[in-house]
Amino acid sequence: MHKTSMDTIQRCLAGDKDALETLVQHIQQRIYNIAVREILIRVITNLSSFRGDSAFETWVHRIAVNHLLNLKQHTIELLTYEEGSEHIRRASEWAEYTDLDRQLLAEEVKISCTTSMLICLSRPLRIAYILGVILELNSKEAAYILDVTPEAFRKRLSLARTQLRNFMGSNCGLFNPDNPCRCTKKISYDVAIGRMDPRQLRFANKGEVSPITIVKHVEGLRDDVALLRSHPHYVVPERLLEELKQMIQQRGTGVE
Repeated sequence: MHKTSMDTIQRCLAGDKDALETLVQHIQQRIYNIAVREILIRVITNLSSFRGDSAFETWVHRIAVNHLLNLKQHTIELLTYEEGSEHIRRASEWAEYTDLDRQLLAEEVKISCTTSMLICLSRPLRIAYILGVILELNSKEAAYILDVTPEAFRKRLSLARTQLRNFMGSNCGLFNPDNPCRCTKKISYDVAIGRMDPRQLRFANKGEVSPITIVKHVEGLRDDVALLRSHPHYVVPERLLEELKQMIQQRGTGVE
């Protein structure tokens, strides 16, 4: 992999969108690998602290969640539902996208949009929603992971679902067919404002489930749970697994 040139960085700082796209493409896989590797290493090097007072998977979730909750807040987490509503209002004025890749790009829009909905939640509410709705953990397991009482977890989950449903009920055409927003209208809008590049998709066709099948399934459900669970399960690259094995051999597991 070639090193990123200072010229590319300077062009990004000057507002060059093409340079920014080049930079993101250059680093995205490496950053993904680092993030996954860091959590996996935390799990492996802390194996000696596992006492069996919970399921091993629950303990792993606790390590991963604690790591994520302690990360410095990213600027993208400042996204609000008000901003999302404004983008949806503008997109609803665009014509339907009708090219042959319509279904695939509609899936890209749907995943991008529902991901943004999650980001609009505060970090504690977002984690509660992911644990309780997407991963389907019960309140006892989720409370253990978050180090809170089951009652506190249920309150967070209820508030998260209320905020999401209020937003989707007023905006999302999949959730409520009376709403004007349609994924196929938002395709053209997202491409026009540079939010999506049909040649370089970020979400669709990146997992183990066919996105076209998912879209057809979800369109008949009208439910926040169905929409959020329809995200693909992303596959860990084989190269990452091999690198991780080598790192484990070099560093040890921390088990004595």
